[in-house]
Amino acid sequence: MSSFMEIITIGSGTCVPSLRRAGPCHCIRAYGFTIVIDMSAGSLRRLLRAGIRQDEIDLILITHFHPDHTGEIVPFIFASKYSPSYKRTKPVFIWGPEGISRLMEGFISAWGEWAAPQDDRIVIEEIPVSMPTSQQFPPFVIDTIHTKHTPQSLVYKITGPDGKSVVFSGDTDFCNELIDISKDADLLVLECAAPEGRKVQGHMTPSEAGKIAKRARVKRLVLTHFYPNCDRSDMIDPCQERYQGPVILSEDMMRIVI
Repeated sequence: MSSFMEIITIGSGTCVPSLRRAGPCHCIRAYGFTIVIDMSAGSLRRLLRAGIRQDEIDLILITHFHPDHTGEIVPFIFASKYSPSYKRTKPVFIWGPEGISRLMEGFISAWGEWAAPQDDRIVIEEIPVSMPTSQQFPPFVIDTIHTKHTPQSLVYKITGPDGKSVVFSGDTDFCNELIDISKDADLLVLECAAPEGRKVQGHMTPSEAGKIAKRARVKRLVLTHFYPNCDRSDMIDPCQERYQGPVILSEDMMRIVI
């Protein structure tokens, strides 16, 4: 199996429609596994464009329950019932914060049996938000901690067997918990939804993102989750005033290897 991690940006945008950026979704391919982080509406088609079939996905991590991060969960479950094209024999795991079971019940209430996961195909697991957690998804260790966005928001740190790690912040405001979990990460994929001087509560600006990356001593920083006004603004310089390491502005279908 390959000893590197490939991180693919499936969608670098937000809930706001954009021809340039699809809604939030990232993917890791490593050690023969495929992990997807958040699934905005349309993510299955974009994953396929990136060369990833639905039945190749092993684990889906949901950072929080806003519609732009969960919009493709029901289509994913519905498509898994279509046997001619769904050839997976092992279950897919969907991990999310406390409350994801209640979210699934709401989907089933609205859509009926078509939104109900088949027990042998999809397994839903809840992660506590009241404390940091560390869980095994062999060969990975996946750490979480609650961040400052919604009562259920989680950040995920995924570490491979060789010690390489990538952190996905989900949506978050500046918080020390994010610094703690990102310490010495090889890559931090960090939301930065607002240009400098146009702070939005619950989200970060470039200078705040730079401060997080500097204090956490991450090796590389990827900024993502851009509202349209970010594309007309300088997102790099305010960040690099705080963090002198490599800063990458995410684009849909962008691939990074660590």
